[in-house]
Amino acid sequence: MHVVKGRLAEARVYGWYVLAVLRPGVEVPTFGQPESFTADIERFTPDDLKIIVEEGRRQLDRQLADLEKTRSRAATLLTIGLAELAVLATSANRVFLLGVPARVVWAISALLVVLTIGGAASLLTSRADFGRLETRQLAGGPMPVLRQAALGYAHTVGTGEETVRTRITVLRDGVLLAVTAALLYAVIWPFVTAAKTQPSPVPRPSSNGVSTCPETCTPSLPDPPSPTTTATPNLAPTSATPTPSSLMR
Repeated sequence: MHVVKGRLAEARVYGWYVLAVLRPGVEVPTFGQPESFTADIERFTPDDLKIIVEEGRRQLDRQLADLEKTRSRAATLLTIGLAELAVLATSANRVFLLGVPARVVWAISALLVVLTIGGAASLLTSRADFGRLETRQLAGGPMPVLRQAALGYAHTVGTGEETVRTRITVLRDGVLLAVTAALLYAVIWPFVTAAKTQPSPVPRPSSNGVSTCPETCTPSLPDPPSPTTTATPNLAPTSATPTPSSLMR
């Protein structure tokens, strides 16, 4: 089991988990090495050995239950991280209309969200190391079997405890990153909502009556002339019959 200690051990372990997303099944480190069992087990009676075996089984069952709880919470954290990333991506066009400080805050928030998603996904896909008893080895080992089973449980439960402890810490770090990213975005959120996107350019009329259009817009074609009907003047009817005045002349 790979152990990470020293300065910034928690950050280094979280980085290991994020990188483990790219290689599922790779061994991930822990914060401590399980303590080896060195006590003398020969002094216990068969009844005492039965109690040790029973408690060892219960401890392994509890460790597996804690692993499932951690994975369930990691799935919820993954959903929250994806939702935050969607919000950040939606507001990107408005953020870049603001100044440099707003862009830096947005970039840091996006980075923290990506780390949150990586840690949560790794908790769901990375390998979890737990101690176990091999039935074939136990059956082919020395006698009595009950004593060997008790000794095996005493040796193996420490591995699961370190695995569960490390995964709970990684989950807590992921939640902290998600909350920090949300708080950072909340600082610039009023400015983002107040920012307006640039309007699309429209054709502008020129002095000669022809509309000019920039390269970024599409000029609209003039409407085709509507067909007009030629009005026929109303002509008064003429008659060839002479009027009485003309006859008098």
